[in-house]
Amino acid sequence: MENEILIKQIDNQDVLDSRDAAKMIGKTHAHLMRDIDRYINDMEPDPKLDSAKFFIKSSYIDPNNQARPCYLLTKQGFEFVANKLTGKKGTIFTATYVGLFNQYQAEHNGKAIAIDSSLEHEKLAYKREWLIEMRKQNVNKAHELRNQDVKLYLELGKVADDYQRPRMATDFRNEAIRAMQALPVGARREYSATEIGNIIGVSPIAIGKWANKLGVKRDADMSYRDHDGAWRYFPEALKVFQDNALEIQDDDLGL
Repeated sequence: MENEILIKQIDNQDVLDSRDAAKMIGKTHAHLMRDIDRYINDMEPDPKLDSAKFFIKSSYIDPNNQARPCYLLTKQGFEFVANKLTGKKGTIFTATYVGLFNQYQAEHNGKAIAIDSSLEHEKLAYKREWLIEMRKQNVNKAHELRNQDVKLYLELGKVADDYQRPRMATDFRNEAIRAMQALPVGARREYSATEIGNIIGVSPIAIGKWANKLGVKRDADMSYRDHDGAWRYFPEALKVFQDNALEIQDDDLGL
C-alpha cells in the first residue's frame, strides 16, 4: 500500500525511511531532515558517538525522477528521535516504533518475539487520552464560536439602543440568549467573569483576582483561556466562587 510504513534491512540493520518517520511524528520530511542534520552535527565533536549507528544517509527518487536526500533511521536512531519528543506524543511514537521493529523481527527472523502486551495497552491508553483531549479542544472551540456570536448580538443590541429601536434591540438580545443556550452535545455550561460577577454581586475584576487566589485558573477542569485571551469558567469554578462569595464581596467592597 502507498501509505504503509515498512521496516527494511540494510547491512544487517533494521531501518526505517525518514519519510515514514516524519509521517509518524507529524512533521514534514524537510523539518525532520533539518532536525537529523542538527543531531549529527551535535554528535560529530564527540569521537565516542558514531552518527551512522543512528542515521544512515540515503536517497530516493521523487515523482519528477529527481534524486532527493533522506535518512534511514536505525532502532537507535528512532530512540534518539523519540527522546526529543515530549509528553503523550513522544510516548505514542515510542510505543508505535517499538511495535513496528518487533513485528518486523518476528516476521523476518522466524523468532517468536512477543510484543509486550502491557506496551500495547499503554499505547491504546495514550491513544484514548489523545482522542479525549482532541474532543475537549473541539468542544472548547465550539464554545468560543458560540461566545463570539453572543458578543456580536449584544453589540448589535447596543447599536439598536443608540438608534432608539427597542424592538430590534430586544430581538438581538434574544438571539444572544439563544446562542448562549446552544451548547454542543456533551458540553458543559461556561461563564465569563462578568456573568459570574453578576451572579455573586461583584465586579469582573474581583472574579479574575480571586480566580488566581483560589487556584481556579490553574485547574483545566474549572477554566480555560480562549483565543481572545479571556478566561472562561465551568460550573465547577462557579461553585468555588459561590462557596467563597462573602469573602470575595467583602474584598471587592474594600472591607
